[in-house]
Amino acid sequence: MIKKITFVFALLLTIQSVFSQSELDQYKYVIVPTTFDFCNERDEYQLNSLTKFLFEKQGFTALMSDEPLPQDLINNGCLAVWADVLNESSVLVTKLKIELKNCQKQVVYTSGIGKSREKQYKVAYNVSLRQAFESFNTINYNYKPVKTQMETLTAPVLVTGETKSISQSVNPKTPQPDQALTAKKKDVINYELLNDKGEVVYTLIFSGKEEFYMVEGMQATVYKKDGNWVIAKTTADGSLLIHTLNVTF
Repeated sequence: MIKKITFVFALLLTIQSVFSQSELDQYKYVIVPTTFDFCNERDEYQLNSLTKFLFEKQGFTALMSDEPLPQDLINNGCLAVWADVLNESSVLVTKLKIELKNCQKQVVYTSGIGKSREKQYKVAYNVSLRQAFESFNTINYNYKPVKTQMETLTAPVLVTGETKSISQSVNPKTPQPDQALTAKKKDVINYELLNDKGEVVYTLIFSGKEEFYMVEGMQATVYKKDGNWVIAKTTADGSLLIHTLNVTF
């Protein structure tokens, strides 16, 4: 009976590892914040820079949230996962775990908990973080772009009456005519874009990078480019639509 339970447990761990690997392989970047919620200052105890280093050691392309973003990530914010380190410490034990969220703010991976009984914060956090990262050793991350059945080529995309050429799937769709939108603060860092009827057209989720937002419920990003706010949407067939938003903040 004990052998049977052990076998089932091992099988579940294997399935979880394969599932996590499959899930994470579709993401090209991991973005690390400059400050974690339980810290008081930027890169306190060098935790953020250590997190970036440990992700790179696991094969990820890691970026700090204040670094310039690559063009493909600007066009499609869903190529990245956003990293966070959660502090679950008790009085005597420092406990940290790593959480990854996709562009829809859905948790796609949670590591095991790293622990340390060291009394000095810098040492305890360092040891706990490195131990938590050991969970990634079973994943064998290797970025694999999500493939579509459509052939890719260089095609024009309409950007508010101006045609620009980017790498794009065949049969690009033309965006709907712009409508005037008004940005309303949803909370401290997020916005709702309202039309002239007061209806919510888009809900913008702050990415951690200034003037760069994800769109709730969509594979899309909103960001500022050359003084204008633009939206980049990825459609079900792999096409990328980019156009300027007529929005007032």
